[in-house]
Amino acid sequence: MNNIKVQIYGIRSIEDARMVIGLGAHHIGVSYGKIKRTPGQLTCEQAKAIFANVQPQAVKVGLTVSVDLAEISADLAVVVPDVLHLSGDIDGLKPEQVRELRRRFPGMKIMQAIPVSGSAALAYIKSYESVTDYFLLDTKADGASDIGATGLTHDWELDRAIVQSTKVPCIIAGGLDANNVARAIRASRPYGVDSFSHTNFENPDLVKGVKDPVKVKAFIDAALNTVL
Repeated sequence: MNNIKVQIYGIRSIEDARMVIGLGAHHIGVSYGKIKRTPGQLTCEQAKAIFANVQPQAVKVGLTVSVDLAEISADLAVVVPDVLHLSGDIDGLKPEQVRELRRRFPGMKIMQAIPVSGSAALAYIKSYESVTDYFLLDTKADGASDIGATGLTHDWELDRAIVQSTKVPCIIAGGLDANNVARAIRASRPYGVDSFSHTNFENPDLVKGVKDPVKVKAFIDAALNTVL
C-alpha cells in the first residue's frame, strides 16, 4: 500500500460520509452555501451536521464556487471546514483575497482548484502557491467559469510537470475511476487523487444516498494499491 491520499467528493449525507471514510477515504468533500450555485449543493446547516458526525480521522473539505469574499465569509461563519476548496472562476478571486480569507479564519486550510490546460496552469500555480495548502488539479469544461465536476480527464503529464514545480501537495481530479486511477497516479505522482462523478450511483435520485459503495471501494482500493 502506498501513501496516496484519497478524496471523495459529492457527499450529501452523514451515511454516505461515514461509508466512504469507512472504506478508506482520507478526505470527504461537501459543496455547501447559503446561495444555491451548484447541483447537489447543501445548506450550511446540512454540511455542519455531516462534519460533526463523521469519523474524527477524516479531513473535512468544503467547496465553494463563489468568488464573492463576503458570501464565502458568511458561509464560513456558520461552518468552518478543515479545508476550504475554492473552485470558482480562478480569475475572480485573486491571491490577495485568498490571503484575506486566511486572516479571517485562522487555522483553516485552503485548497485552490487549478484548471489544467496549457502553460496557464503553471502560471496559476506560481501565483497561488504562497496562499494555498493544497492544489486540486482538475478539468475545466469549455465555456464554464467553475472548475471541475466534468467527469472528464485531462493531460496527466501536465499534472506531473505541476507536481514537480511546487512544494504544495497536489491532488489530481477529473474523470478518475477505478480503471484509470492507477495510470494517473503513475503518470503524475501526486499527493492524492479525487473522485466525484465516477463514484456516484448512475441514478442517485432513485436510490438512498449518492455515492455507490461498490464504485467507491473499487476506486479506493485501486488508488491505494497502485505500485509506484
